[in-house]
Amino acid sequence: MQTIFDHGEYQDILAVLKNKDERVKIQNQLLKTNPSMTVVAAKLNIPGPIKNNKKIESFFIAGLNEFEKMLLDAGIVFISKKEWLDKKTGPERFYLVEMGAILVKEITSHFEELKPSYRLFDLDVLANDSGTIKSLSRSDVNLPARKCLICGRPAKECGRSRRHSVEELQEKVSQLVCVELAYQEKENITNWLTQLAQRALLYEVSAWPKPGLVDPVEHGAHLDMDIFTFINSSISLRNYLHQAALLGIMSRSANLSLIFEELREYGKKAEKTMFVATNNVNTHKGAVFSLGVFVAATAYSLQHLKQFDANDIKNVIKKMLKNLINDDLKHLSSKNFLTAGEKQYLKYGLSGIRGEAHAGYPTVFKYGLPTLLTSNYDWNSRILITFLELALHIEDSTLIKRAGDPAIQEWKNKEIQECLRLGGINTKAGQQKLTQIEEKFTQQNLSLGGTADLLIVTIFLALVKEGLPDGLQNK
Repeated sequence: MQTIFDHGEYQDILAVLKNKDERVKIQNQLLKTNPSMTVVAAKLNIPGPIKNNKKIESFFIAGLNEFEKMLLDAGIVFISKKEWLDKKTGPERFYLVEMGAILVKEITSHFEELKPSYRLFDLDVLANDSGTIKSLSRSDVNLPARKCLICGRPAKECGRSRRHSVEELQEKVSQLVCVELAYQEKENITNWLTQLAQRALLYEVSAWPKPGLVDPVEHGAHLDMDIFTFINSSISLRNYLHQAALLGIMSRSANLSLIFEELREYGKKAEKTMFVATNNVNTHKGAVFSLGVFVAATAYSLQHLKQFDANDIKNVIKKMLKNLINDDLKHLSSKNFLTAGEKQYLKYGLSGIRGEAHAGYPTVFKYGLPTLLTSNYDWNSRILITFLELALHIEDSTLIKRAGDPAIQEWKNKEIQECLRLGGINTKAGQQKLTQIEEKFTQQNLSLGGTADLLIVTIFLALVKEGLPDGLQNK
């Protein structure tokens, strides 16, 4: 059975009493020097001789983050004046709060009942009442006494009579803490994946030179946008990317196609948000689709495997998108408006990004990710090397749309192959050829927008694999 009490140093009653004296001293000093403010002394009620370890400390910090958010939401100003998080007698933190003690006590009492695990928190509220230090009780705000975690009787009654054994109490406390820590881990991974997805968007647009794409220097093939348009767009997509990560990590459904259906609804709203941020310029419509899928699939895979496994992520994506071709491309004759990709499917039989996605993005996993992970250069160079590899192997519907003929693919591949023959970005000749290709794309108004979308998701996967937090592994 999982328990939080496997590690930690035993504390005897003398250590606990000594710590109590130190706590009282700090509380009195804070109120003496700040008589008009309220003090909140935060600690945990932990049964038994082990009072602190990494798990207990993490639980304490995460809980107080929520408490501080409650204060901020209420418009209450506070200062964290002192803390000891790794002290063997238990983590503690002291706040000075610019608000009357009664209101503060109402907030702390509400917090302590917000979740079952928050009942382990003991947030003492103290005020300077004409030179006398007063500790407020729940009765001061017309609330009943706190109840026992196990039986629901008044907690003080069970404590005095020792109705429950230390082992029984520890089992309950361990259960509550572990549930909360598991939730916090999911939340941390969700926020982490969201941040990496935004970094991937910004890394892609920052790399230079990229033929037919926007970068910090050139945007000749996209006169309606520049790097700042892309920055605005990337920032606007944060909530969507967070939703995608949350959807993947919280889902318990084995029907992954349902996850995609929900994700697609989020994506439609994200597109509207993007267009507002860019003044109706389409910067990331393709990325909204593909990056959203990758974020959700990666979150789902990490949650279930507790490790990075590229093959598993690919399989999750294939299951998510198993109905994509049938849903999107089999009934085009009844549609009034067709996208460029849909028109190419009807005219040339090219499935474009939908075909790539339906197959689990093989170009990303076979060419893009291995190239990026094995490139030992700075990020700009790594991205450009990966960009060329992806561009060489992708059926880019954006390029075909601009050229009006699928034959442009053959010309594109010859240009890239010549660049690679000359050494790519590792030689002066290769760099000059890449610059020439960029000039040709600008002159002919050609774009590799489809390649850019795959580059973004490739960067995202690499960032995940190379930056896994503690507790997760690579494969």
